[in-house]
Amino acid sequence: MIESIMKKDVIYRCIGSNFTDGILACGYMTKPLKEQSQYNFVIDYYSCFVLLSGSGFYYTKDDVKIPIHPGDFVQRIPGENHSTEIIPDGNWLEFFISIGRTTYDYLRSLDLLPADSPVSKIYYDDNTIQMFSRLLQQLKEANDSQLPYLSLKAQEVILSTLNGIQKVPPKDALIHSIEEACRLLSSEVDNDVPLKDVASAINMSYENFRKQFTKIVGMSPSKYRIEQKMKHARLMLLSGVSIKETAVLTGYSDTYSFTKQFTHVTGMSPGRFKLSHHLR
Repeated sequence: MIESIMKKDVIYRCIGSNFTDGILACGYMTKPLKEQSQYNFVIDYYSCFVLLSGSGFYYTKDDVKIPIHPGDFVQRIPGENHSTEIIPDGNWLEFFISIGRTTYDYLRSLDLLPADSPVSKIYYDDNTIQMFSRLLQQLKEANDSQLPYLSLKAQEVILSTLNGIQKVPPKDALIHSIEEACRLLSSEVDNDVPLKDVASAINMSYENFRKQFTKIVGMSPSKYRIEQKMKHARLMLLSGVSIKETAVLTGYSDTYSFTKQFTHVTGMSPGRFKLSHHLR
């Protein structure tokens, strides 16, 4: 699983002595255990995260339960009671950013942050992950005099991420079923997940599932499964995992089969991918 190699990697800094207004933090956070869920949680500053792997639930201050899946942008609003519940399958990986309360108030006054829901679906890709990693590294290496500049950089990263918000119509039962199928096809990338089992889990016949999934998602279930495996593979390779180990952790019996699939999907070999991102 990706969390077995994508270790927790975070940094907390503060501009000045007022932590509520001066906090500047970010990083990759893994939460493999249910005990790492946060119930009735309140913070004085603003924090947000993009879920990269795993799934769970967000509970609003009114106890409305919202499922969260990879690609969801989740906000923790200052002073607002909320809960995040983790499905303890060992897959949870998020990238979070925390900024001060006054910075949040300024962004909200300009209507630059979503106000209609604490959870929004976004599009992200390798460039997004690279942007996250650069911010983390810069914040680790910066001296105190550079922190105000990096506060602006953190705001830029948040707003750039929000540019990928996907506008979707109200969901019906079929959409919910296909979203659950996507969650199942995105999980346990190191194991075989038979498509007929996924269809059965959402109470659909295999042929109807395949037809409806392709219509709604824009690709077949089998292709979506491969895309998710390759997304995890790219994250692993970016984190320094060897090609051989990445092949095993994404369910391939040998490096050759993995390399062939990775090259077909991404347009470059795993070795070239690692080298190209290392040189950036």
